[in-house]
Amino acid sequence: MISNAIFAQKKITLEEAEALFLKNNLSLIAENFNISAADALILQAKIWENPIFSAEINAINPEQRKVFDIGANGDKAFAIEQLIYMGGKKKKEIELAKTNKEIATLMLADLLRNLKYQLRTCYFSMYYDEQNANSLAKQFTNLDTLIASYNTQTQKGNIALKELVRLQTLYLNFKNEYAQLLSTVQDEKSILNTLLSSTEEYSIAPTKEELAAYTNTVPVKPAYLVSLAMSNRPDIKLAEKQIQASKQNLLYQKALAVPDITLGANYEQLGGAFKNQVNLTLSVPLKLHNVNKGNIKLAETKIEQSEIQKKQIDIQVANEISNAYNKYKISLENYSHLNNYMQKNFDEVAEGMFKNFQRRNITILEFTDFMESYINTIGQINDIKKNLAQTCEQLHFVTNTQIF
Repeated sequence: MISNAIFAQKKITLEEAEALFLKNNLSLIAENFNISAADALILQAKIWENPIFSAEINAINPEQRKVFDIGANGDKAFAIEQLIYMGGKKKKEIELAKTNKEIATLMLADLLRNLKYQLRTCYFSMYYDEQNANSLAKQFTNLDTLIASYNTQTQKGNIALKELVRLQTLYLNFKNEYAQLLSTVQDEKSILNTLLSSTEEYSIAPTKEELAAYTNTVPVKPAYLVSLAMSNRPDIKLAEKQIQASKQNLLYQKALAVPDITLGANYEQLGGAFKNQVNLTLSVPLKLHNVNKGNIKLAETKIEQSEIQKKQIDIQVANEISNAYNKYKISLENYSHLNNYMQKNFDEVAEGMFKNFQRRNITILEFTDFMESYINTIGQINDIKKNLAQTCEQLHFVTNTQIF
């Protein structure tokens, strides 16, 4: 078995890994703050500008030779102004902010879809690579025993040196392949721990039900898969929301071109035409120069751009589904050739070959050829199972639906 110094003791099922992922993944946590930020922007969009209050008091009265003459015979003035939005600006700004929150929510959902796909494919890749490494590790004890025995017999002149060298070559080949598998598993473990936001050492231990799920016969057709994707994929809904947001932004930019009104009132003690004069004020900018043409044109361009992007995503989804479906059919057909007892039979034959070789019933060439074939076949069996799991997960990914 794989060394405990290299691989973890804490076993983790797929269900447990997904639970930790949803709880701890820092990318999801960070993306979730965008939704909170969008809520804050909705709140801000609802807020009107503060009214402006101003006061004017006398500093120096040269006629009376007084300072701060603000009494009954002095002078002071007060004014207050409020900006009134016209053209439905506030309503349109709020609607756009709400759509942007929906976009943030869909972006989180799409991030979850991508990261979950990475998690599940990495989980099963690591599992089957560990199985391959374990198959190799099981042979090292037997080979160590054989090489030690052959080394003794070679020194005594009972066995030709070339037979010992052939065994040592087989051992080194297995060791090299084993080291490559360990390196691959280490990379996969790093990816898995990053997705789990953990430094814990885990041993992949899927349940029988989790392993068997991919072998269930599920009638899937491309048209059905496309309908699932159109209904469930957040990136498709995101593209649709981007079009909606672009159209809302155009309406908002046109509303910004409508001049706002500033209403106010002021009081003047002596500075006006009359004593203690109270006035109403109204001001509005003249549409002579800035009518927001540039931003309106930009908003129109963004609509065209988002519509093209939506078409591109539709094409991309159709191609992704076709690709995933064809890969699934290939891997399923390949898996169908595996016999349930194939790996068990190979293990039994390998044990028999080892005993027969010890008894000198078979030659060194027959033994090494078989061992190379045995390890290669076990690796292919695990790779076939891994490919089936990965293609099933690819179908889950492209449809955002748990099919198996």
